[in-house]
Amino acid sequence: MDFDPLSLFTPQASNEQDEVLEVVDVVDMTDDILISDDDSHLQPLHILDLPLLQLKPNGEALLTILCMLAPNQVYNFSNDNSITDEAETIDVKQAFEDKGLQEATIEEGLKWLKINCPRFDSKVKVACIPNLSEALRKQYEGEYNGYLTRIISNDLLWIEDEDIKARIYKETALRISENCGRTAQPEIVRKIAIANLDKYFSSESGPYIKLKEPSLTSDNLGLKTWGSSLILANRLVNNDKDYILGEVLELGSGTGLVGIVSSILGHNTTLTDLPEITPNLKVNVDLNNILHSQVHDLDWTDPSSFVQKMGNITYHTILISDPIYSSKHPYWVVNMINQFLSRDKSARVLIQLPLRPKFENERETLWKLFDENGYIEEEKEIEDGYDDFGEMKFCFKKYTRGETTDSK
Repeated sequence: MDFDPLSLFTPQASNEQDEVLEVVDVVDMTDDILISDDDSHLQPLHILDLPLLQLKPNGEALLTILCMLAPNQVYNFSNDNSITDEAETIDVKQAFEDKGLQEATIEEGLKWLKINCPRFDSKVKVACIPNLSEALRKQYEGEYNGYLTRIISNDLLWIEDEDIKARIYKETALRISENCGRTAQPEIVRKIAIANLDKYFSSESGPYIKLKEPSLTSDNLGLKTWGSSLILANRLVNNDKDYILGEVLELGSGTGLVGIVSSILGHNTTLTDLPEITPNLKVNVDLNNILHSQVHDLDWTDPSSFVQKMGNITYHTILISDPIYSSKHPYWVVNMINQFLSRDKSARVLIQLPLRPKFENERETLWKLFDENGYIEEEKEIEDGYDDFGEMKFCFKKYTRGETTDSK
């Protein structure tokens, strides 16, 4: 028999009363969670909220999350990804339609998400992802890119549907490029809102002008909407009678914002640019159902094809925004103005330029050429603005024909 040391211990007598413990209620874990979950869909996203590849999410679940992580349409020069008071009443159906997701895909994806990804266990929570995705990308940039990289480098062998798998890879690649700066971003559709535009124009989605912008490349800068065009368009909408007169020609239309606004205001407007730019320009004119407009190729170095098609036509108003990208552009711009601006003294040129550093000489050359060719500067204003690349100052000028130009 083993020795027990406690057998030699005799406790002292105590006069204290026995302590009686209160009965504690045990919470039934099957009951509803005590903490309110009403606004959980508005809480910031964490990278760990996303489906784990180790859990082998079905193709529909992974595709749904990837599509909903896409940025919302760009409004002017910012993403509409902010959380507002209206976020709680988000149009769930519209949110999914905007991302190109079908009902069957969402339903099948939710079957997996409800079990394995409680952060997205309802349609409302999934529909709110676009409003939260920008903060996720900025706060967890490295982890976000790493998550996407793991998807695109994974064989996804558990997903048997090859069509879904191909779309998963495509959406993943798009999400990566969207997070690599404007020049690397894929095609976007930008919505332009201008004060008082609703007096003249309203589409099915509201008083917005939609502009399709393909991927930005250095040799096709005209496929991008620049800050100058928005500022000039705003001036035209709110001061139309002071600026536009008669037939209108826009030089270097790019995505077409200024020319489209001129057309919306009721002026017959010819939008022009290089042959590689005008196909997208025509898409934007059609996208907004614009009347009073036509699109044509016009090469500033050789306008012969334009003249052959249009004849020796002149215009009472010429619109130009942000046309200077090389030392040759000032000469080409003024040559086009000399050729296509009406000889009437009331004919005018409306030009908007960003005051970019390192382009001072080109701007001075342009202003000098206006003076040398007899144009009169009637108005000048320096104003603040911005585009995708940040804040900047812009210069607006209005020129008219001088007395000496009538005989040219």
